[in-house]
Amino acid sequence: MGKSRGASFKPSLKSRWGAFGKRTEAQSSSASMSSIAGRLSASELYASETRAMASEFEYSDFEGWMCTGGDDRSLILETGANKYHIRPQPIDKSAIFRGSCTGNPPTLNGYEAAKELFEAKLKGLDGGDLDTALRDVFEEQRSRLAKYLNLPAGAEVILCPSGSDAEYLPIAIAKALQPDKDIVNGVTQLNEIGAGSEPASTGKFFSKYAPFLGDHGLEHLEGFERVGGVVVSARDKDGNINNASEEMAHFSDKYLGMNSYPIVHGVFGGKTGVRDEIMPGSLDGGDRSLGVIDACQGRFTLEELSQWLEQDSIVLFTSSKFYQAPPFCGAIILPKLIASKLKKAAPPSSMLIDKGLGAFVSDKELPACLDSWKPYLIDKRKNNVGLALRWEAGLSAMEALSEIPDVEKVSMIKSWADTVENMVESNEMLDTFCVERSIVSIRMKKNGGGCLNMSEARDLFRWMSLDVSSALPEASEEEKKSLSTPAFTGQPVSVSESYAIVRIALGADSLLSYAKDEVKTLEEDQMTVTKIGLIAKYFNTLKSSGF
Repeated sequence: MGKSRGASFKPSLKSRWGAFGKRTEAQSSSASMSSIAGRLSASELYASETRAMASEFEYSDFEGWMCTGGDDRSLILETGANKYHIRPQPIDKSAIFRGSCTGNPPTLNGYEAAKELFEAKLKGLDGGDLDTALRDVFEEQRSRLAKYLNLPAGAEVILCPSGSDAEYLPIAIAKALQPDKDIVNGVTQLNEIGAGSEPASTGKFFSKYAPFLGDHGLEHLEGFERVGGVVVSARDKDGNINNASEEMAHFSDKYLGMNSYPIVHGVFGGKTGVRDEIMPGSLDGGDRSLGVIDACQGRFTLEELSQWLEQDSIVLFTSSKFYQAPPFCGAIILPKLIASKLKKAAPPSSMLIDKGLGAFVSDKELPACLDSWKPYLIDKRKNNVGLALRWEAGLSAMEALSEIPDVEKVSMIKSWADTVENMVESNEMLDTFCVERSIVSIRMKKNGGGCLNMSEARDLFRWMSLDVSSALPEASEEEKKSLSTPAFTGQPVSVSESYAIVRIALGADSLLSYAKDEVKTLEEDQMTVTKIGLIAKYFNTLKSSGF
């Protein structure tokens, strides 16, 4: 495991030039940092800095590369982990992972698959050689993803760095299909979708770092400045679910009446797994509107995906939630009819520039239906190696699950969720907020009454990943067994003004474990539930300990 070098480390990339004085695998032993900076493109420089940050904690060159090509969420911070307390390595065998709804460390199988790809096809390459190799890798990965998802002939796949920047692609597609109309984007489940989705839906940068720009200092993607937006919150102030589909219907009618071009979202599983009632289709095959389904959690059946594509919906997807790839890796799935129209449409050239869509994707991530876009995005120095490695990890999980029919997966997930819900309800410090497929959302009680708020839930989330037994000498030996076991959960979600929840989420790797050894898997879940309850019980003591 990577080792911390102490509090002197700062997570600002601009301050990381000093890291190159150490001369690791990530840098040339003879070049000064200034000369390296002078010959690297913005994307190469950002990747080099990201790897240098990882090397400070003795992560390997491969592990450093796995952190590249993303935004601030993938960077290694002064803790030696990213903002989700995740390292670019499989967790220790003694730890438990149930956080697939947030961000994943690589599973052992995913790590090995990504490392094999790196060693065999990408290591040591740069410039044109890396461009050629990565082009082939992405083409193969798109093909494998299409096969796993059983996509119909003519449907196409775009790869992108995350589910948040996937939001830029429907905007560019809308511009290509209807270049003379005002584009208005309607997004649902605010606070249940990723925080970056709202700004991205109106063409804004959602992080100070972009995969091919690094630290950019920009507000809007160039060419995206005139995109309007409407956002519907997932819940009211008391935690009740809003009828987002009804709001989207009103939104669509309003802007169609104004001769604008609406992009209408439906979310199929937010942070707590909640799904909008209606998954919108694209009207007249995308001529009048785009229906976009945010299925980034990956908790859907192939039959459901087929139904969405039949109604010409664009589907946003990631393998870095349920399928447990490292953070992050996204995809946009294009239905056959819209793909065929894009093949004939003029490219939205004003958006396909370095400080526009080119900050996130190159020509290599695009399918054949977007061949007209590729001349604007081609750049042999924009090579997202990290994205290829993360997708390889995710695809390994998909392919491992492919032999289990969907009906069996659904049955196993329901059995698991019912059992975990009973565990939660049996703990006096906890209650079940909701259960949605493979996500169990948990509310934590306070000893003095009420429930943990968002700030307190963040503390609990961090403590769950640590051995906190030493801070609680009054705990029993049995309690210390749970308190000493690192257990990674989904990050907290603020579902009302007065309390927050944390989530236990079954992912692909843990589902495979459940299929192989149900008893052992449920023992891990019991340990996780018990630790959540104990941290709630001893919350004040842990807080005052300074842990």
